[in-house]
Order: sequence, then structure tokens, then C-alpha cells
Amino acid sequence: MLNYHELTLDEPKNSPAKRKQFVIITTIMITLLVYHAMHAGVFYSMDILTSTSDQANANNLFEGGEFLYKLMTKDYAASGGTLRTVKEDLGLDLTLSEGESTELEMELGIIADGDEGGEVDLFYTVFMDDPGNVPGGKCRFAGGVLLPPSFHSKEGRERIKSRLLRVNEDILRAKRGLSGDGGGSSGGGAVEDNHSRNVEYRVGNLPKVEVAVAQHPFTDGAFSALLQSYKIIPAFRKYAKENKIESADNPVVI
Repeated sequence: MLNYHELTLDEPKNSPAKRKQFVIITTIMITLLVYHAMHAGVFYSMDILTSTSDQANANNLFEGGEFLYKLMTKDYAASGGTLRTVKEDLGLDLTLSEGESTELEMELGIIADGDEGGEVDLFYTVFMDDPGNVPGGKCRFAGGVLLPPSFHSKEGRERIKSRLLRVNEDILRAKRGLSGDGGGSSGGGAVEDNHSRNVEYRVGNLPKVEVAVAQHPFTDGAFSALLQSYKIIPAFRKYAKENKIESADNPVVI
């Protein structure tokens, strides 16, 4: 049995058939790249609103609350992976499509029931540095779960906190080179500390403040990571500086 390359071995490199094949493959690849770029919002307009904007609404007030987070020092493009780690630590199914939910999400209060309905915004990233001034891979950000005062499920709040803080125990055991049951001896392999799975959760509080808000598509893919770093975050920093917002030299973007 002959494969394709053996069958075309004697065919000239610039033959019409090979040129046609190259054009078809290139067209398909470009089409896919353009589709994913547009789906991620590469041409999407960034309309930033504040409490004084004509279209202002309740979303311009950030409620704040208790924040369980992982503090990372990496490129901002890695922030999506950190939030995926947080969701995995909660036991969430990352393969579900938008609008689908599980019993676990209901138990944790991530999906509100009753009259409230819909998914609750719990996962946030706080970007602390200006990528233009900080070397690549050295930017600080905190990604985690925000539990605001208005969080509708007290039981869900406690389940989320206990699940995430219990992960810290596993991380500490791994760093000490101990087995999961507390036995074994040290020296069982080094742990890569800069991966989000190996960073412990911290507990803090985010303040209640008026904020500038913008909506933008997010696919949790490579294009979204690039647009976040080179389009969305710079747009908020530019807006803060142009409007002379307090701490505009280093505005925090969530």
C-alpha cells in the first residue's frame, strides 16, 4: 500500500495539483483563525461606562466582599488558567457549555435558583501591575472566588470556603514531599511553585467601590488571553489616566 507522499514523489513541487492543495489548506487555516479571532471579539468595541455615563446602571457599583484567591506572578495571559484551576478545585465540570449546570453548582450557590435564576458572578481576577512597566512574566494578579455580602446561599458560601481552604492542606503536603495520608518521607520530588495548582489560597476582602465597566466577549482561549493583555487591560488603564481617576498611575483592573 502506498501513501500520498509516495504517490506524488515524482510530481514537481510547483505542479498545479500541489498549488491547489496549498491554497485550499491555507484558506481553511486562515478562515479558522479569522473565525476564532472574531468570536473572541477582536473587532468588538470597548465601551467603558461609569456611574456618570448616560447608560450607567447598577453594574457600575462593585459590591466587594470576601475574596479567596491565588496570588500569582506571571504573564497576564496566564490568568485564565488560574481561574480554571480554581474551578477545578471546586470540582466544577469545565466541559459544560454555557447555560448548562450541575447539581454541584446548585449546592455551591454558583447557580441561583428560584426567582433569581442564572449564573452568579463569582470568579474574578485582580490585575495589579502595568505590563508596560513590568518585565514579561513578572506581573502580579490575584485570581479567585468573590463572596459578596449579598451572596444568596449561606451554605454555598461555607462549602466554597471549606473546599478551597482544604486544597491548601494538599498543597502543603505535596511541598513537604509527603503522601496524601500524611505518611512517607521527604524528598519525594520537587513541586513547581509557579503553577497555579501549587499556589495556596489566601483570604482577603475587596472594597465596595464605584467602577468603570465594559463588556467584551470571552472564549477562554488563546485569542481571549491575547486580547485581555493587549486590548482590554490597556483600554482600562488609558481610560483611568485620561479621566484622572485616583491612583491612575497604577489602576487596578478586575
